[in-house]
Amino acid sequence: MKKTIICLMVMSIYSVTSFCNTDNRSWQLANGKKINAELVSCDLEKKEVVLRINEKEEKVYSIEDFSLIDTAWLIQWVKVSENLEKLLKEMKGSFNHYQHHGKYISDFYVYTPSKYEIKQDLPMLILFHPGGKGMRYLQRFMKAAEKLGIIIVSSDSFRNSNGDTAAEKRMLEIFTELLPTIEETVPRDKTKLYMGGSSGGAWRAYHYSVQVDREWAGIFANGGWLGGSKYYDLPYPEGMRVAIINGNNDKAANSWVKKDVKVLAKNGCNINIFAFEGGHQVPPIETQIEAIKWLINDDAKENANSEDQGNID
Repeated sequence: MKKTIICLMVMSIYSVTSFCNTDNRSWQLANGKKINAELVSCDLEKKEVVLRINEKEEKVYSIEDFSLIDTAWLIQWVKVSENLEKLLKEMKGSFNHYQHHGKYISDFYVYTPSKYEIKQDLPMLILFHPGGKGMRYLQRFMKAAEKLGIIIVSSDSFRNSNGDTAAEKRMLEIFTELLPTIEETVPRDKTKLYMGGSSGGAWRAYHYSVQVDREWAGIFANGGWLGGSKYYDLPYPEGMRVAIINGNNDKAANSWVKKDVKVLAKNGCNINIFAFEGGHQVPPIETQIEAIKWLINDDAKENANSEDQGNID
């Protein structure tokens, strides 16, 4: 059955202290030069900033090399990272770090909600970050995971490859090897396995749904795309639920929605589109909850439970 639903979830844009900061941005240096790069790390004590340029080359700068605005942004970014660490102490569930040893060594991170202590057959959502920051990315979804009672997993082993076919082949091998370890390590509902991510992470989730043999239940696609016409003929799993979650100002991602929806619907996927106020960034927690709740089909379960309760009464 083909179904496309349009659901606009317009939210207030978060302040700079929120989790919506993006690490990929245009940097303004003190000398007036501009650089498009990804922030790798910032050490305020050493006044050292590491940027990744063109998704490959890492370069070290002094914090004094940046404009006043970007210096303020970097200081705020460090505070956000510290807040994420504090979040771990506030959550009722458990955060665990595991390492897979095989042909490839892969670190992966798991948040199991408090519900997991009494019920282990919960939905699992595997998340891909476009810059390989699995642990930091995972923490941005922990509140939604706790609220909805789902398991979330991420790894540092996956990042945008800028079209490098050898790198993509290696990462596919890593995921194919890593996935059974995740499944063995963290028991879950075998009928509710999902993937997702932001930007290139969403692209990866779409492609792995075709390349990796599992009964994929759905995709959480934030600011991503299928990748253009050369990927339109792939056999995306029929019946898979796809939540597309974009900022209303994310012009690049939004320009592909109509074409991607057409391709996915042709393959029999169920699609729901969620919009929030913002750009190319992780959605606010409220939007995460709405999208993931639809993705795992919680409303249908709640409706069924209500009907059952009515029959009992």
